[in-house]
Amino acid sequence: MIGNLIVAAALLLPTPAAAESVWLTKYKALEAQIGQAVYTDPNSANLAWGESYIMRSYLDVYAATQDTAWLDKIVTHADTIIANADDVDGDGFRGWSTSQYSPPELANPSFETAASGDATLPANWSRFQDTGSHIYRTTDVPGSSAGTQSVRVVSDQTKWKKLRQKIGASYEGGTRHVLRGWGKRTGSVVGRIVLRDGSTTLCMLEYTTSTWALKQTTCDIPAGRSPEVWLEHASYTVSGSAYFDDVRLSGIFPYIVHDGMIGIPIAEFIRLVAKNPALSGYGAKAAAYQTFLETQIIPRWEQSTYLGNTWNGTSYQQPPNVDTFSHTRAYDDLPFNMSLAFANMLTILHEINGNPTYLARATKIAQWTKSKLINSAGAYIWNYGTYTTKKEDLSHGNVDLSAFVESYRRGQVFTATDMTAFKNTLKTKMWNGSATAPVFALYVDGTGAPNGVDYYLHSWLELTEFDRQVWTLTATKYTNFTPTNASHLITLSRLLRWE
Repeated sequence: MIGNLIVAAALLLPTPAAAESVWLTKYKALEAQIGQAVYTDPNSANLAWGESYIMRSYLDVYAATQDTAWLDKIVTHADTIIANADDVDGDGFRGWSTSQYSPPELANPSFETAASGDATLPANWSRFQDTGSHIYRTTDVPGSSAGTQSVRVVSDQTKWKKLRQKIGASYEGGTRHVLRGWGKRTGSVVGRIVLRDGSTTLCMLEYTTSTWALKQTTCDIPAGRSPEVWLEHASYTVSGSAYFDDVRLSGIFPYIVHDGMIGIPIAEFIRLVAKNPALSGYGAKAAAYQTFLETQIIPRWEQSTYLGNTWNGTSYQQPPNVDTFSHTRAYDDLPFNMSLAFANMLTILHEINGNPTYLARATKIAQWTKSKLINSAGAYIWNYGTYTTKKEDLSHGNVDLSAFVESYRRGQVFTATDMTAFKNTLKTKMWNGSATAPVFALYVDGTGAPNGVDYYLHSWLELTEFDRQVWTLTATKYTNFTPTNASHLITLSRLLRWE
């Protein structure tokens, strides 16, 4: 009788809750710090190399936990990202853009190089109404990362003292540009960086503090003109000095790799909802996102009257109509990762809509890239692009591998044998062989110090499917590591998903 009571009492006790995965705990801590930091930023570079990883990590954690709160976060982020999409070039297609990769329109922007025969004058710049007594290079710079030189413009309260440079004739006229630079002042002057077309001010930055400040503004530059950037004071009758450093002018352009990277998690969300009837509550959102990708992002790169058709029959190339990377480019091919990111998105979308053109484009890119792989003792080695002998690096390799794995899982181009070769790249070429202190080389041929980049292992972790040690080595690296960024976040989410 007593035994029966003990058994009955035991049956009434609550079942102990399962301990939360250490990877989920680490993931939640980092997501609380950085999860909301990027998605409101319209800069496509930050969205592509930060927010895309955050959104993909939400999909991973949902897969591991089935908690739809992570999908709700995706909706919040995607709604804002799409709302912030722009048509900066007026071609009728919305997307994302940045000035971070465009050709610099000013030479010697940080004044590090001196003019021939005059160490006080920065090369490529000209003084206005001064021979050097009031305009000169100085070592007062914004910080240790700003180089060693800035320029000082001193007011003599008698006439204008200015430094100027005419921008190159190859600038993209009619394009919105970003004017940016550091500045500060002493005395009562107001320092100014001004972009002028003759006597017309196109845009201007003003500096009124005694400590260095970084400012930027946007402006449109007319085509066929000869604009100049001037470093000056607001008034020559006021005493004091203005200091300037890192003065830059860059066009704002879209980049196919950014559209692809941002589009991948959105496409993955659409696919998840389409394949799971239980998630039908997200159906309207998924449909709206799909329409956006299909009518704005995809056609932008073949039908834009501004960019031109970037599809060359084998892969995507640099825009034929505008110089978005360099005014002196000697090649049209993009780095492999740039075409592959877009191909990755196309492959996912084809699974949803069955569009044969999407699959044809993605297959061509996969075949083109695969033809450039070199088998070295059962491991694949490849270059960053067709135009360089520099090997692909571990970080950009994540972008490549994501597309390769997606293609493999769809039964397209890449096989299990290929996946094993990529696994061998990591283990036989890049790994230092230590199970307790694993380090991976920077480049896929096993060369180069990683300098922390070998914590960016999220797509390499997908090779756990072919060798469990890939997960074990990554877990070892992360056990006592303090993660800080979006690449770390998605690696944590993959450790959780493959646990």
